[in-house]
Amino acid sequence: MLLTTISKPLANSLRVKLASLVGGEPSVAARIVVKAISAVGYDLYSERFGQPQMAAPALIRSLIKKSAAEVEGHRFSIHFLVGEWGDVVDAWQLRSWDEYRDVSRLGRKTRIGGKQREALWAIFERVRAGLVERRVVTWSDIFGRLTESLTAKSARHYDFAVIDEAQDLGVAEARFFAAMAAGRKDALFFAGDIGQRIFQQPFSWRALGLDVRGRSFTLRVNYRTSHQTAFTRTGCFL
Repeated sequence: MLLTTISKPLANSLRVKLASLVGGEPSVAARIVVKAISAVGYDLYSERFGQPQMAAPALIRSLIKKSAAEVEGHRFSIHFLVGEWGDVVDAWQLRSWDEYRDVSRLGRKTRIGGKQREALWAIFERVRAGLVERRVVTWSDIFGRLTESLTAKSARHYDFAVIDEAQDLGVAEARFFAAMAAGRKDALFFAGDIGQRIFQQPFSWRALGLDVRGRSFTLRVNYRTSHQTAFTRTGCFL
């Protein structure tokens, strides 16, 4: 079983708390792996495809700026382009004009038309080529390739997963967990609070194969904060 969360400090905290729960049951503890989601992706990718070379944010921004200068007929700011790349193109692992033309840009405040999308894709196509040329990958690339390997029915590394802080899952990570479960009942458990979302734009879990309708419930007992400041968390089996 995998117990995972959004960051390494939170994973370390879970590891300490888990030890208190199962310290007297070594056979149980030995069956549970606690890792941050990024560590899960990095380790599995390294094991299956070799150690990845990560694309630094500064490199991606530089490629976007260079590509934007090469494409005429647009007035998009670098700030907008970086956001569109991260929230849409990279997140959804879009690799063709048809995919970008048809994707839902949920959460993106700037509306764009067909001609604008064509100009944008001309930019992002160059960015993708630049990353390939340098043999570097993004986190979405990592989870995307792992998802493809699971879809191809390679052996699963984990039978079950408990995902904490699930509100901050990205598209690629959510798709990876959906592939890991592969339709098996109760293979996944998510715990999170949508009101506490910090890092991610909204997207449809159902579209990725994570249909939680009728399978979620509210956790009403909070042992961490006072009643006055307690927040509601939601859990769901999938």
